[in-house]
Amino acid sequence: MADAVICADIGTSSLKVAVISGSGEVLGRSRQQFLLRFTAHAASEWLPALKKALAEIEMEKGVCASALGGAVPSALCISGNGPTLVSQDCETLLWSAAVDSGGSKSLFIPRIKAFKERYPDSFAKTSFLYSGPEFLIWQLTGASVTILPEERYSAAYWSAETLQQAGLGGSDAAKMPPFVQPGEQAGVLKEDLCSFAKAGLPVFCGAPDFICALVGTGTLCEGLLCDRAGSSEGLNLCTAVPFAGENIRTLPSVIPGLWNASYLLPESGSRFSNFKQLYERGSGREIDLNTLVQLCIQNPMNVPLLEQGKYLMLQTAMQVRDGLAVLLAEADEKGMPLPKCMTVTGGQASNDAWNQMKSNVTGLVVAVPACTDAELLGDAVFAFTALGLFASIKEGAISLCRIAKSFEPQDL
Repeated sequence: MADAVICADIGTSSLKVAVISGSGEVLGRSRQQFLLRFTAHAASEWLPALKKALAEIEMEKGVCASALGGAVPSALCISGNGPTLVSQDCETLLWSAAVDSGGSKSLFIPRIKAFKERYPDSFAKTSFLYSGPEFLIWQLTGASVTILPEERYSAAYWSAETLQQAGLGGSDAAKMPPFVQPGEQAGVLKEDLCSFAKAGLPVFCGAPDFICALVGTGTLCEGLLCDRAGSSEGLNLCTAVPFAGENIRTLPSVIPGLWNASYLLPESGSRFSNFKQLYERGSGREIDLNTLVQLCIQNPMNVPLLEQGKYLMLQTAMQVRDGLAVLLAEADEKGMPLPKCMTVTGGQASNDAWNQMKSNVTGLVVAVPACTDAELLGDAVFAFTALGLFASIKEGAISLCRIAKSFEPQDL
């Protein structure tokens, strides 16, 4: 039976890595910031960042099995952000790069065309064009795959027909790797990464990061709700039927027959990150995010700048409330059970004061998982399910997604 798995998630600004046990315990973790983020060479940092993260875990925890309390990692699973595209020479078109969709239903085809136009030499030379996690999987194993979260996602990706219609037939179409499912083994490590990730270790496919986050929060049954808060913030409600309300984006769930209705707050986290930088410049010192949040809420000296930070937090909580109102109105119209609890994940989830504020403003119980990096826990679910520890993704999510604390609405 598998003792632990190594989970890696490629973000826009950093790589997160954790070693997670079969009971959901995080045995070691590391986060490596990227220097080349938002550049055309962003992908060149991913493999070095993975090696550095594993070395950091190894150094902090000891060596091999003793490092991890006797748990020996038996696999590596990788996820990553959205429709980022990468050629084999590391040329990178990030998911956030502006691209004309041309009315296409596909998330990828307009980006494939844009990549070909912007980086013609790289496109011509590369044998395959990868999305984010698949590029790192190829570097580690030599295998070329595309992770299709669920069959209903085909229209959001591509087919031979839709590529041909977009003028990407023949040799262009041949550059797109074959589809595999989340949790499928892509191959094995070609080289040692550290003392507990040696050549021959199985490498499994995770999924796009938002899919992994839904799995890692257990948002896989009708009526379950999660708030994925990072640079942007996404409110996600699992539904039995697709939603079509204004500002609601509906995509298939990784569970056949279910859907995910989401409401996006594009800059909720980045606004506070910008405020943090402003505070640090003004005070002449770096400050921990949780410490700054606490100062903003308490503000004992009535500092105007801290009051501005508190207002930003309150504004975010009210935007969450308003976004939830849109989702829940649609759910009520369809006769769905309305959730009374919201699981939170991401950077904001680690701050008790912010969680309490969200609970107060939204009127919902806010639940915080033991592992707030839900993408990594989603990777663990996929890997352990593939290794036979769980019979299904849903069973794995129920087992690993443990709630550490909850915040109930308070009358202020």
